[in-house]
Amino acid sequence: MDEHSLLALRERIGDEHLGQRMRAQVDLMTQLMGRGYGSFHYENVSLFVHAIRLALRVTGLYRRGQRNALAFSVHENPVLMPDLPAPFAGLRILHLSDLHLDGYLGLGQHIARAVSGLAFDVCVLTGDFRFFDTGRYAHIATELEALVPALACRFGVYGILGNHDFIEMVPLLEAKGIRMLLNEAVALTADGASLWLVGLDDAHLYGMHNFEKGLRDVPPDAPRILLAHSPEVIAEASKRGFSLYLTGHTHGGQICLPGGHPLLLNARCPRRYAVGGPWQFQRMAGYTSRGTGSSGVFTRFFCPPEIVVHVLKREIRNPKS
Repeated sequence: MDEHSLLALRERIGDEHLGQRMRAQVDLMTQLMGRGYGSFHYENVSLFVHAIRLALRVTGLYRRGQRNALAFSVHENPVLMPDLPAPFAGLRILHLSDLHLDGYLGLGQHIARAVSGLAFDVCVLTGDFRFFDTGRYAHIATELEALVPALACRFGVYGILGNHDFIEMVPLLEAKGIRMLLNEAVALTADGASLWLVGLDDAHLYGMHNFEKGLRDVPPDAPRILLAHSPEVIAEASKRGFSLYLTGHTHGGQICLPGGHPLLLNARCPRRYAVGGPWQFQRMAGYTSRGTGSSGVFTRFFCPPEIVVHVLKREIRNPKS
């Protein structure tokens, strides 16, 4: 990141956020501990990763796992939203999460082909653009160049940072056409009505999520959708009046037992919110993506990578007689 980009980012998010994020990233270079809800990150332990890869090779399952990791499950998820403004009834949200674009050469093009032909009005990317938590990231530019044009849509493409992402990646991501939300909000407008997207910085590893900053421009009674990398701030989001919570992080386990039963779920929250798929918390709907990419080892078993289009349906709480 050049000096101009750094100064622009500093002006945009403030010294406190930028300084804390960058200090935490430096800490991460020498330890495998986070500052948020997560702690030990087994996918960064080289011995663990090598052991998994070796076991798959010995059993002859490695190539099959790679093929599974490219076999995207593409489907729709209907969402009933209370008080959704009429112009947004039927809004289609393409949701990709945990892309880990540099985990497989050409992954950006594979995903682009999978989304071609899909109808959607806005695209959201809920974090983890790269494969490892630390190290180089500029090489994801090639994968982004192959993917982002396929995401073009009426309201644009929005993203948030995950626990694999450094704050320095923001200029690169935005230069490729992804509007990043760093504890920020943006209003989608149609026929005089607004629907707000609020995007948080990572809560799981860095603990840099800030609801107050994210909501500061959002009118108190405005309908709102939250983009959060992990399903670990659900209760607080519900209290803040969100109607829909879109998230990922867990990969649904990525390597599961038959029937989709995950062996590991790296999230500090009730299991029902981490395994993947739709859920409900009080009046707030939610969806935890199983992830579009893979991390640690580029393989999947009994847990296909996911591309989902959420279709918003209108619910009127107090219809007039």
